[in-house]
Amino acid sequence: MKSKDKDINEKKDLLGSEEPDKSSFPDKRQSRLEKAIHILNKITHRVSMVILFFMMTLTVVDVTGRYFFNNPITGAVELTSLSMAIIIFFSLGMTQIKEDHISINFLTVKLPMKVEESLNVVTSFVIIILLSLTSWQLIVYAQRFGNQTSGDLGIPMNYFAILAAIGMFFYTLTILLNMINSFTKVVQKNES
Repeated sequence: MKSKDKDINEKKDLLGSEEPDKSSFPDKRQSRLEKAIHILNKITHRVSMVILFFMMTLTVVDVTGRYFFNNPITGAVELTSLSMAIIIFFSLGMTQIKEDHISINFLTVKLPMKVEESLNVVTSFVIIILLSLTSWQLIVYAQRFGNQTSGDLGIPMNYFAILAAIGMFFYTLTILLNMINSFTKVVQKNES
């Protein structure tokens, strides 16, 4: 029974716990890093929630105007698609913090904890490299847009690529935090 309680307490100390402001690191410096990453992701997630509300309201008004008054909002589809890009990229980090991404771990949960955490370190490192390359390519993509604007409203497209790069960078920081957390568990001495 005590082992089960210990497992539950360890789960609460994980990055995706119900209390994201609670530090899972023993070091104060790392705790500040964890808090900073949580704050950045919380801000972008709240921005994405506001944009989602805007997008939802815009769609309702557009559909109402189209069907009842035969007068749709110009650029509503354009704004909806651009808003969706921001919502997705700004929510990735918080989704990782809450551990809501799909993960298949039916094999790794049977391994010893240190082996499982070692695999998490390796996979997190590979993911960090891929996400860093993605962020960099989004910035390059934004530069390639130049002065290109959207079709109906003339919104500069490079801003959306830059916002996507920012969201991807914050997601990368969250994966880095996961990797540090797993690495700390690997190098920690057993308490038994």
